[in-house]
Amino acid sequence: MLEPGKARIVWMTGLSGAGKTTLCQSVAERLRTDCRKSIILDGDVIRKGLCSDLGFSAEDRTESVRRIAHVAKLFASTGTTVLVAVMAPIEAARRVARSIVPDMIQVFIDASLESCELRDVKGLYAKARSGELKGFTGIDSPFEPPLDAQVVCYSDRESIEVCTDRILNVLEWSAQDTRIIGSDGRRRTIAVDFDGVISNYSGWQGADVLGSPRDDVKSALHALQSDGWKIIIHTTRGIESVRSYLLGADVPFDEINRNSDYSNEGPKPVATVYWDDRALRYTGDATTDILNIRNFRTWAGRA
Repeated sequence: MLEPGKARIVWMTGLSGAGKTTLCQSVAERLRTDCRKSIILDGDVIRKGLCSDLGFSAEDRTESVRRIAHVAKLFASTGTTVLVAVMAPIEAARRVARSIVPDMIQVFIDASLESCELRDVKGLYAKARSGELKGFTGIDSPFEPPLDAQVVCYSDRESIEVCTDRILNVLEWSAQDTRIIGSDGRRRTIAVDFDGVISNYSGWQGADVLGSPRDDVKSALHALQSDGWKIIIHTTRGIESVRSYLLGADVPFDEINRNSDYSNEGPKPVATVYWDDRALRYTGDATTDILNIRNFRTWAGRA
């Protein structure tokens, strides 16, 4: 349960139909069961009132986001957890929001355009496809995916329960639980190698040949996720094939090959612990370590 009095702003962005409002409602319901106050700021609703004077130009979209961020900040100051469901397709506008509420938790609801069109109960995509609706995001207006989201939810491949749990985990560690907060004030993170740790690996057999998942590792990662750890998958394979594998095998993860909590220039994701079947920990004595390096074998006996 969240620490009493702690309020957060959870800003969910994604295409129309990605599931932002549905996920906000699910998180709000879970917060209510923990006796936590929350409010949902839905972009569609706000468009009809607070932002009814705005259009859909880049300038108007940015102004809409600016107004919503200020309202969210006011609610958060009262101890209310604010759940924002706004498309906010332009990165520059999202930067404006972060300048107003720098400690907000940004969630990217990542769903394919095809899946969003299938969910389109309002028929907006059909109108955009026919040319009846101009400047519609995803059709004739771009959506710029956020590159620094703390949470990514794949709503077309993951259940609402899985996505809700992922967001609540971040809300809980942000309450400064010392079990999962490092000395730098950030969430403890594990970077896990894919081949040889998550999946059984007997040597390269092709880009599409992935080993069976290891149940002991999967159970350990679920336990760490329950404790609030962030899980980064580290791999040299194609990200999309690994993502599909992880989702299909129910292996918990937050990001692949990156840790958006940090801004580092190199490709190595920042982590508290690196879990790799080919790693050796430097002991402080290289003369001893070199013997282990020369005689190294993986747990499966591979050189």
